[in-house]
Amino acid sequence: MTAAVRQAKTGAGRGKAAAGAKRQAKVKAGAAESPEAVLDRIFAELPDNPQASDGLPEVVRKNRRGRARRRLLDALAARGPYPVPEGLHGELRALVERWGQKGFEDAFPEADAFEIRCAEERAVLDAAARGDEEARFAAAERAYRREVEARYGQIEIRGLQLSARVRQDLEIAYVPLHVEGPPEELRPAKPRKAAGKRQKDGATAVEEARAASAMLHVLERPRVLAAEALISHPRLLIVGEPGSGKSTLLAYLATRAARGELATSTPGRDPASIPFLVPVRALQQATASPEEIARAAGAEAWFVEAALRRGRALLLVDGLDEARTQVAGKLLPGLTAMLEDYPGTSVVVTSRPAAAPYQEETAPRGFGRARLLPMTRDEVGVFIDRWCLAAELSLNKPRGQAEIDARAAADDLKERVRASRAIEKLAQTPLLCSVICVVHRFMGQRIPERRVALYEAITNVLLYEWDRAKFAEGAAIGKLDAHAKRALLARLALSMHRARVAELPAEEVVKRLAAHLPDLGRPEEEAAAIVAEIRDRNGVLVERAPGSFAFSHLTFQEYLAAMELVNAHAYDELLRNHKDKWWHEVIVLSAGFPGAHADRIVLGLLGKDGEGVAEGTMLAAQCAETAIEVRQALRKEIEKRVARLVPPASPREFQTLYNLGEVAGPVLLRSLDKASTEGKASIIMLLAHIEYEPATRAILKFLRDPSRTDRPFASFVRMFNRSRTLAECAAFFMINIIQVSDTAFSVFFDAIPSADPSAIRYLRAFMDIARSDKLRALIARAEAAPAKPSSASAARSPRRAARSG
Repeated sequence: MTAAVRQAKTGAGRGKAAAGAKRQAKVKAGAAESPEAVLDRIFAELPDNPQASDGLPEVVRKNRRGRARRRLLDALAARGPYPVPEGLHGELRALVERWGQKGFEDAFPEADAFEIRCAEERAVLDAAARGDEEARFAAAERAYRREVEARYGQIEIRGLQLSARVRQDLEIAYVPLHVEGPPEELRPAKPRKAAGKRQKDGATAVEEARAASAMLHVLERPRVLAAEALISHPRLLIVGEPGSGKSTLLAYLATRAARGELATSTPGRDPASIPFLVPVRALQQATASPEEIARAAGAEAWFVEAALRRGRALLLVDGLDEARTQVAGKLLPGLTAMLEDYPGTSVVVTSRPAAAPYQEETAPRGFGRARLLPMTRDEVGVFIDRWCLAAELSLNKPRGQAEIDARAAADDLKERVRASRAIEKLAQTPLLCSVICVVHRFMGQRIPERRVALYEAITNVLLYEWDRAKFAEGAAIGKLDAHAKRALLARLALSMHRARVAELPAEEVVKRLAAHLPDLGRPEEEAAAIVAEIRDRNGVLVERAPGSFAFSHLTFQEYLAAMELVNAHAYDELLRNHKDKWWHEVIVLSAGFPGAHADRIVLGLLGKDGEGVAEGTMLAAQCAETAIEVRQALRKEIEKRVARLVPPASPREFQTLYNLGEVAGPVLLRSLDKASTEGKASIIMLLAHIEYEPATRAILKFLRDPSRTDRPFASFVRMFNRSRTLAECAAFFMINIIQVSDTAFSVFFDAIPSADPSAIRYLRAFMDIARSDKLRALIARAEAAPAKPSSASAARSPRRAARSG
């Protein structure tokens, strides 16, 4: 819906200036400016821009300008014999200026859109003149749907660092998101029965797999497409972390609704919902009136009210937590009151989590609550596929070549993401997944293998997006360059890590930034302005909940804290905290910075263990992996110490490693492939006992391994002398890890059909001891797969020494 229609329907304009008031008087008197006069004045006042058509002959420039004027005149004529309202004057002027910057080239999409818009307005204006409200509404609806699809049907492909912002169709670039809610509120649709070969028990393999899949959904808590959640809850509050894709989700829902593809279960609802997307931060008044909704959504007040009255409106309220102070307290009561007046209205509201732990987000009465879920492994893969394709298409390549190049880039990136647990965890949110895609693209289609280099590249992209955000002229944050921003954030990160907190109240963030700003040559008074300026922008530092700030991922806090400690040469502080799990990642990352004294850190950690093997040795081994350079003698000393315990050769060594917990996980994992069958069995069992979830992918391959132990291997209390396949050990790991990780459950659920029969027998035996719905789902999934040869007939793998590598 346009300003032109709005002016025509609500009276002959409301000019803001004296000149506008005079013009409105002329309109009322029937002496409004003609379209020719309007365009003549706009073109006469247009500043000359020879650079836009540099190199073109003067006659070509003149002809293009004339064709542009005639085209716009034809568009205005298509509106019919109605005055050009004041609001349309400004839009025309802006359109002509943008077209002039392009040298009035014939292929100008904005001109195409303007022509269509004017033609559609004619039907609205004619119906209004006849007094036919139904025809007026229908014509306005057609025009508005087209406008919504044009406005929200594309999303920006961020971080490409091109001269212009790149946008792509949602159909190409968007990955639909899922929400999680109470089972009784958000129940996934029942799977349809599929045809398949009947087994003796009367069930088909497909039906068995679907039954197991349905059980998986129940166990994991309902995982429902956000668009489908509206079917069971036409009034829904969706809560999501910063960067989780809330705003893009609403743009997607608006586009689906504009196309007539979004259904809700509101009683008596015509399925063709009419979407009105309302950014809360744009609201100027606390009243949730049709007039305020229309202003924020860019629609006509009369049209919004008519849609509400007909029960056709779908309100998409973006960022409930972002309401300005003077608006926030009255917004919810106003929205509740409006919904009582229009009971057939569907509403989706988004918000960040509540500031206090375990505190529920405030929502109007009758709303269901659901949380945006992190993307699954498969969804991350789809996201990468679509991002890479959109990026290749942005280079104006032929579609076929773009698809080939995108597939190669996406396959490479997906392999790298799945190979690194650190990257995989970051990629679960759309914001950080897109940043990883950017890093991969602009580093020659590779991801830095060292974590420090990876986090540096990611924060560079986030700071770049921050730098080019639309901050007001003279903004405090704009006075800091990228290095100063990074230094300021690093000091904040270290102060938070020392305080053992991952979130801070806004006033505390202001206080800590103020303490650091003078060192960067800026007055401490700018701290409050900086916090206010970044409040609504996703980046390295975000407002995770109203009034509460945090780094967008704890990893960035650890990385920046490590950077600050290395810059200050505060190695003694690192070593003092070597037994504290909260500091382990900071210690390991510190060794990986260019210029860090990695040898000093490694030597200090080894010294903490004396002659024994404990946390210091395990951290030293991880530091050697992240460091750019460590003396060969130190590496050999680390290997010598690790070999004393890994793989464990006695129950005592097993117990020692178990007591070390997760800090031993990376060392155990790196030793897995080099160990003998007995060593592998012991390591897998140990990783299961410490519930080391990052080992999930590495252990998947052993789920298919029929190799059997020949000799006793280390376990708790005694040496385990019963022969066991590595597949059985992997099944034991699986049983332990799925109790603490839904992600691991999903991974094993996908992999279980290819498991060795010994693993399935082990699961069944375990079920006889401890009933588990999750195990029942896995067994059902395995039984739906084709039968495989027994491991007893499989070739046995060569035996290796009890200690190797």
